[in-house]
Amino acid sequence: MRRQWWLSTIVIGVIASALLAKVLLARQGILTTNDGRMLSGDIQNSPDGDSVSVTLHGATLTVPRSTVASINYPADAQADFRQRMAALDPNDITGRIELARYELTARQYGLATQAATDAQKLDPHNPDIAILLDTISSQQALDAKIAQPLPTTVPSSAASSGSSQYLTMDDIDTMRRYELRPTDDVRVQFYNNVRQRFVATQGNAAAFYAESAAQQALDILQSGDPTLMKDVRIASDPLPLLEFRTQVQPRILAGCAAAGCHNSGGAGDFALFSDAREVLPAYTNLYILEKTGRKVEGGDTFGNGAVYRPMIDRLRPESSLLLQFGLPRTVAVTPHPDVPGYKPMFSGLSDPKYLMILQWITSLTPIAPDYRIKFQIPTGTAAATQGS
Repeated sequence: MRRQWWLSTIVIGVIASALLAKVLLARQGILTTNDGRMLSGDIQNSPDGDSVSVTLHGATLTVPRSTVASINYPADAQADFRQRMAALDPNDITGRIELARYELTARQYGLATQAATDAQKLDPHNPDIAILLDTISSQQALDAKIAQPLPTTVPSSAASSGSSQYLTMDDIDTMRRYELRPTDDVRVQFYNNVRQRFVATQGNAAAFYAESAAQQALDILQSGDPTLMKDVRIASDPLPLLEFRTQVQPRILAGCAAAGCHNSGGAGDFALFSDAREVLPAYTNLYILEKTGRKVEGGDTFGNGAVYRPMIDRLRPESSLLLQFGLPRTVAVTPHPDVPGYKPMFSGLSDPKYLMILQWITSLTPIAPDYRIKFQIPTGTAAATQGS
């Protein structure tokens, strides 16, 4: 008995030492992959050097070393920022905006604000910069709110529904579920011991708990068990939705949704909310774009007669009316209707804004999800009134 106790003590000591060593070796940092994806959390190299693990809020994602472009640690963040700023031309507005977006993605909100503010000093009336500063502020506030201790029960939809002019928080959760990917660096809220309940009936515990929080959420959501699914909440933006809010939407609001266009009465058959700093109006704008389209003649269609084209065409991204209507009429395959005061959002097919939005649409899942959300798409007058 004494020998058994002695051996148990040694085993426990070894395990504790290993766990302590793991904690000490991990460092808070930002990992960037070769395809530009950024992951933040506790970063640790594998013993064989073939992979790197990133742990955030208890979820660990393992990334092959060959796909890692760079790793920055908080102690280096300031130096890295100063180096990037010093490399920019004193009048480089675009470079400062891109640097601000980079720091925003890395959750370095102070540095992001500094870069955006510098850009605004050079161009005080640039709407992209104003929206970017608002986005930084709202995302920082959202992160602070998410970091608060979680309740033990799922919030009621009545408490989180928001104003009826926008989608509800339940609707936002639905959209996040459909757009979630296993590799997304998201915060997931699991209620009522749902993970334990899931593995007790449907999963392998060891394999399940080794997955990222996003993959665990997907496992539960794809189980088809409504009693489990209701206890999973996606509390932050999956990558496609984060990119929409921080990169795509600001350009759209400064372009086709500019004052006097698709945010006011009588401008076409849809309108966007121009004041979209917060989550609800931003997701509502995305939903409007997803669900809006029109029948067009000719263009890249085949046969005779009009063919429906959506604003966001996931199967044929180049045909998206969001892109086609933003091009000069002489360049577009499906040109914007000839209306007084129309100004193209893009200068041409090589415009960086056009290429960025095209890349974003291409990154979406090919088949548009059926969110099954009940929401009345506002017209120009309605959105202008509700968004004011």
